Amino acid sequence: MSQALSAFCERFPLLASRVKAVPASEEPVAAWKESTADVAAVLARWLSGKRFPHDSAIAVSGVGDGSHLEALLELLPAEALVFCAEADPERFKSFLGMPSAEALLKDPRMVFGVGALDDSFFNALATERVVDFTNAEPLIFAPLFNLNESYYEQFFLQFVRQLEMWRKLFGTNLTKSGLWQGNSFRNFHSLMRAPDPIEFGDAFKGLPMIMAGAGPSLDESLDFLRWAQDRAVIVAGNSSIRALVNAGVRPHFVLAADPYSTTDSGFEGVDLGETVLLCSFMVYPAVVRRFGDRIAAWAYNNKVATYFRRVAGRDRIAHVTEQGTISACAFDIAMILGCSSLFFVGQDLAARLDGAMHAADSFYTDKGAADRIALEKCRWMPGNTIEKVPVEEKLFVYLKTFEQLSRIYGKELQIKNRETLRIYNLSRLGARIEHMPYRDFEAAKTLIEPLGVGGVAAGWKATQAKLAESRAGWGRVGKALREFRAYVEEICSHSLKHALALEQGDLPLEVAEAEKAKVDAFIASKPDFEEILRDGQLKMELYVHARAIAKQSRVVDMQSEKSRAEKVKEYFWAVAEGSYQVLAAIDAARQAQKV
Repeated sequence: MSQALSAFCERFPLLASRVKAVPASEEPVAAWKESTADVAAVLARWLSGKRFPHDSAIAVSGVGDGSHLEALLELLPAEALVFCAEADPERFKSFLGMPSAEALLKDPRMVFGVGALDDSFFNALATERVVDFTNAEPLIFAPLFNLNESYYEQFFLQFVRQLEMWRKLFGTNLTKSGLWQGNSFRNFHSLMRAPDPIEFGDAFKGLPMIMAGAGPSLDESLDFLRWAQDRAVIVAGNSSIRALVNAGVRPHFVLAADPYSTTDSGFEGVDLGETVLLCSFMVYPAVVRRFGDRIAAWAYNNKVATYFRRVAGRDRIAHVTEQGTISACAFDIAMILGCSSLFFVGQDLAARLDGAMHAADSFYTDKGAADRIALEKCRWMPGNTIEKVPVEEKLFVYLKTFEQLSRIYGKELQIKNRETLRIYNLSRLGARIEHMPYRDFEAAKTLIEPLGVGGVAAGWKATQAKLAESRAGWGRVGKALREFRAYVEEICSHSLKHALALEQGDLPLEVAEAEKAKVDAFIASKPDFEEILRDGQLKMELYVHARAIAKQSRVVDMQSEKSRAEKVKEYFWAVAEGSYQVLAAIDAARQAQKV
């Protein structure tokens, strides 16, 4: 394997097989040069008059021999991004044999996509760095663009959408990290004692599960849900539970994950009975308080939860996918509980033809006109029983998410001694979801009825027994929490002390830089604690600090003594603020819960 191919496979592992599996093209990778008298002049004209801001993310058509990319990079600031698409994997493999390939692959500004324009193609955008790119600019290099115009036109369209999607995702991850971690600590006392859903084992092995969303078609699903009450595991979302309970349907479980107060709105005035809450650690704390001991919480992807659960000796952690909509968690929950089939009701992923977005009995519809969408803002997508249904932009993202999850869980996922999950959509008014066939209620009954009633009752009894078990290991958890708090307090105290000293001019630069090195070393001295600390508000504070320094470096000599002192001072302030927010969350939880 050539060094360039090895470098490509290391940087873009999801695309490696596309290139390794094909031979190099026998055609010239830069045939346009053969009919060009002055290559340098062509490249100069291509870039003539172009100016790229520091926050530019540039999409380029075709890889060729890389010469046009080299010329482009000479113009670009160090913070910019170039995403080069190549339609033909064989042509790309030929490029990897070019002298320019290795250097281009080493340049952190360069990103490559090869072949089909799917999730793997755009995965290179899935980094925190993408937050900085607010200026997306397609750049056509005609000699290569003309080789496959329709492909590159589609690439340019999808690049803008993908960039915006990842910017929002990672932007939220940065700006909300303090809230998410704060909620995790506020829920600490209750959820650390609760089981992980995986501890229920295969309580409902071989049985059907029904996930109730809050789309408009939920209204016509309630009779079916009453019929299914003892025949299937019924799971509600925080926005659909009110409609189910008011219609006489008692869900076994309800899912909730969002950290915002609106998550609690769905439970207001609802008789929760024995329904069990399945939730994330960062869920809005008032939701947790409503359910007492009837809770199982997943720790997956939560640094606070995974570390302290491990301290308690509870290493089994369920993989639960959270992708913007709570119903997406149903795929993993069905697998965890051992269910053989998964039926979605009220999962329209579309508005009604009058613009209504949710079922009649929902806290969303309490808002009246605010719950309706202007149809002219929607895409018109194929429906289950209606030719075209209106799908607004956020629902379109969810639609694509459900199509991907349905493909993975219904066709691709292979688990030993388990069949793939059979997945059905019962939402008559909804959008058609690829890999999730539509069935009407009568057809669904024939699929559910043979599985019997007794299994659901037995599974529910096993679930209740698990919830009633005593929670071991709390002493170790309390000790570890106190150790973590002491670690954060020392970081906060030192950082605040040195920031104030620099503000007052009482700390020489050499001493300040030495103290910064000490703080950094102390932070790194406990890797588990550092991972938790950097996953909260500190993540946002350090991002803002780094961005400010990057902007200053464009206009100020950052090596001057004044600039160095300012940089160290602002770093101390960032660490002090980030660590203080963690202390505040821990102390607020302790005060409220008497930990």
